Amino acid sequence: MQRAALLPLILTAALTAVGQINNRLESIQLIQQGDMQVRLGNSEQALLSYTNAIQKDMAFADAYMKRGALLSRLGQYTQALSDMDRALELNPYSEYIHDRRAKVKILANDVKGAVDDLDRAVSMDPYNNLLRESRIDALIAQGETDKAIAELDTLLKRSPGDVLLLLKKGTTFLESGDAVMAMGMFDRALEVSPRLAIVHDLRGVSLMRQQRWTEALSALDQAITIDESFDLAWYNRGLVHRKLGHTEASRADMDMALQLAQDKPHMFFQRALCRKRNGDLSGARDDYDKALELAPDYLEAQYNRAFVRKQLGDHAGAFADVDKALALSPDDPDAWTMKGSLHLLYGEYNDAIEHFDRAIGLSADHANALYNRGLSYHMTYQPLRGCEDMRRASEMGSQKAADALTYFCSF
Repeated sequence: MQRAALLPLILTAALTAVGQINNRLESIQLIQQGDMQVRLGNSEQALLSYTNAIQKDMAFADAYMKRGALLSRLGQYTQALSDMDRALELNPYSEYIHDRRAKVKILANDVKGAVDDLDRAVSMDPYNNLLRESRIDALIAQGETDKAIAELDTLLKRSPGDVLLLLKKGTTFLESGDAVMAMGMFDRALEVSPRLAIVHDLRGVSLMRQQRWTEALSALDQAITIDESFDLAWYNRGLVHRKLGHTEASRADMDMALQLAQDKPHMFFQRALCRKRNGDLSGARDDYDKALELAPDYLEAQYNRAFVRKQLGDHAGAFADVDKALALSPDDPDAWTMKGSLHLLYGEYNDAIEHFDRAIGLSADHANALYNRGLSYHMTYQPLRGCEDMRRASEMGSQKAADALTYFCSF
């Protein structure tokens, strides 16, 4: 009698288990479909496949993780972290999911949270070098370069000839401002891989930091000889040529870098500087336009475009740029000086003085602001105050102020 009563319960449990297995298998198939759509670049279809996988099996951590990873690639970090959190609720002992969530946290500017996740991941799999390298990247992003170097030393004891680890340790020294120690790492990497272009490029960068410009040029020449498609090496060599006064060579290298890489705002910015120095103000403005199109919050590009627009007579555009620069960085004395100089140009002397006051309040030894405020004082019939500002600017090394002292203050 008891056996007869138990039989329906056993059958029900068995059917439930079979249903769960079938749901899990269907969810796996949907994830595979989503992965295929990601490889094809069909993000919308991939997102739908991952969502269907979750609906098919709401206890499958991998489905949430996959959707979270895709959402992070689409810039939807809040939703991505929500999915990663759910994945870890379902599978809290997965070092892989901790690693993936850490990557999303870095993108969401939660570097400390990323380090915490990677600490857990490494504790679960302490011999996984990829996890430890991810933790090194997070430590560098957090500014904890000493810890990053200690971790790199641990990995290098296991693999002393690993060129990528040597390069990473060298770049970590560069991040901490120690170009000499960085050079030591890059030289060791050079012994291991003398035909690797990035080794020569990073040696060039280290030599640039040490202001050894001729040696840097030689290293970057070698990087480009090995790999002519290495856009960053062309860019870096362009910087060195500019420092050495090789104007045409600098411009040519920047042009080549941008032929190879159209998506890097800092390259457009640096070519704009080359064009501005060559007197090509329209070309410089176009490059600043491109840099700001790629990176709307690029403060230096915003400020420099304001200067070029001013030189080109586009004062309304210059005002718009300097206002955007001040919105991005309200404590930037250069931006306040630029806005003051625009008001000075328009004869709005009291407004100019107000903005120069802001600049000097932020940086008391800002010679350009002092010089321009001195001019503004003279234009408002306050010669004593004007001459005092010009005297201070002259003492700081401003030749314009020294010349103006002779003209305005010889009484």
